[in-house]
Amino acid sequence: MEPTDLPPSYCWTSSNSPAPLYTESPSASERVLQAGPCVAGSSSAPSAQKFVYKSDSLEVRLHPPRWGSTLPAYGLAGSVEGVLAFRKACSHVLEVSASLQGTVTTSASQHASIAVPGISKVTVLNKKSILLSSPAGSTATVNGEHPFSIHFPHYIDGGMEPLPPSYTLFQPGVSTEISYHLRVDVVRKGLRRHEKLTVPLLYLPKSRPIMPPLERIPWTSRVDSATDERVCDITLTPTWANRSDANSQHAEDLPVISLTMPTSKCFASGDVVPLSLKIESPRSPALAKLLSYNAHLTMVKRQKTWVSLGRQVSIREQQLSRADVYLADDSQEGTAYLRMELQAGEPGRECSWRVEGAVAVEHVIRLVIHPPEHVKNFPVYKCEVPVTLTTDQYGTLQSELLAMSGVPFPALGLSDPSRYLRAQHLC
Repeated sequence: MEPTDLPPSYCWTSSNSPAPLYTESPSASERVLQAGPCVAGSSSAPSAQKFVYKSDSLEVRLHPPRWGSTLPAYGLAGSVEGVLAFRKACSHVLEVSASLQGTVTTSASQHASIAVPGISKVTVLNKKSILLSSPAGSTATVNGEHPFSIHFPHYIDGGMEPLPPSYTLFQPGVSTEISYHLRVDVVRKGLRRHEKLTVPLLYLPKSRPIMPPLERIPWTSRVDSATDERVCDITLTPTWANRSDANSQHAEDLPVISLTMPTSKCFASGDVVPLSLKIESPRSPALAKLLSYNAHLTMVKRQKTWVSLGRQVSIREQQLSRADVYLADDSQEGTAYLRMELQAGEPGRECSWRVEGAVAVEHVIRLVIHPPEHVKNFPVYKCEVPVTLTTDQYGTLQSELLAMSGVPFPALGLSDPSRYLRAQHLC
């Protein structure tokens, strides 16, 4: 053991002293820790900074910061930076290029072709960068190292929808995957071997609300919510089990139920969504309070996959959370006000997005109010409100970029370990 690695020694003033004495000046056997900004990839070990992928002739070294993921991960509009190295000289080269590619792959088993499932692919990204191009009519012998840098775009190729994150979904009969990869191509003249190398990537963009959140529904909205632009009212529709029951009731005899929520309908995952419910039943005053006990409010995640060339939709639903319901005020006869708090899933793990005609992740707030058990011929009140969930909270972008020296941090909560099965196959 080197002398500098020995633990520090302390001098005891007396046998009765409970602790050693310390001084502001460090001794030769002590180390001083300096406070400073956190810079991604500050480790001096090259293996801790780069992902290395090899073929017979090519080697690609990517050096994004390690976020603890198995694959190279990039945040919103992140830059894929690295070096292409030739392990041996390559002759008769016409062009050397690096491309960012993203594909939605859907596999669906039909009843008539279970053994051979139908596979469809939709390209969402194809961005090419030329690293070397030989003059017209000539070729080149290429070796050495060639650096490259390609940015992920904000939107899908040819559209205005944001570029979706890496995604994997397996369900009975249908599987969907959104995969990204870096592809290096070496085009050679004639019938010579075309060199290529494919590197799997994770694209995990963060998203944030464009407006600050509303912490609570204003108390004045009980009287007139139309005057407050921050909130909106949604009237619930009565649904009857039998049409004969609907004909036996007059509309004016039924309670009027409305849900009040923030107008933006955009929330950060993990945040608490404030809502309020108003039940008016002037014809049957007791019904207002009775119905308040049967209110069920949930946040639902809905994953959609279009199959059979878009003619069919496979839907998978998952309940993320259930609201806490509080009876806020029932002092007015025939009217009940309820205050509700609904958590928008787990922090950093939810994000709403869509690839039109291929796949989508949606979120809805679902409210169902059942009639009391002893009440016959009474409808069920239902309401579904589409909302948008983001990975991060409002106003956190600038502080994150400052802390990470301008490098966009990926939304690691969106990462799914099951996608590594296919990623390893690509390697």
